Amino acid sequence: MRGQLHARSSPTAGTSRKRVADEFLADERVSLFATKSFWEGFDAKGDTLRCVVIPRLPFGQINDPVLEERKERDRAWWAHYYLPEAILELKQAAGRLIRSSTDEGCLVLADARLVGGKSYAGRFLEALPVRDIERLGVEEVVEEIERRFGR
Repeated sequence: MRGQLHARSSPTAGTSRKRVADEFLADERVSLFATKSFWEGFDAKGDTLRCVVIPRLPFGQINDPVLEERKERDRAWWAHYYLPEAILELKQAAGRLIRSSTDEGCLVLADARLVGGKSYAGRFLEALPVRDIERLGVEEVVEEIERRFGR
């Protein structure tokens, strides 16, 4: 894995999501750095997808007009809507990794709020479909991925 990053031409404004997905699925050596649009409707069974990295918890935009309206109607908007919506988004993203009974992979959550004592951190972790959760530094994450997948 170190020193090797197989890449295709980066998508431009006119490149379709389907084309990017098809190129990724065609070559298991290729790394895909994707946006949130790949969190739904993307199926990569087998060896193609081995690691999903989520750099930050998927809280929505705080100034979203729909959220603004919910804030006005519900004093507990954060607990009733904002947090559950973010947890659902995380579950959706994590679900890209394991698509069949034989799939395996690493889910890397790189948001410090998960280990920084935030009261909601446990709710995110409990929502994940795995229980083998480790706290690792960046170098340890790379070593663990190399150990598990030999890449």
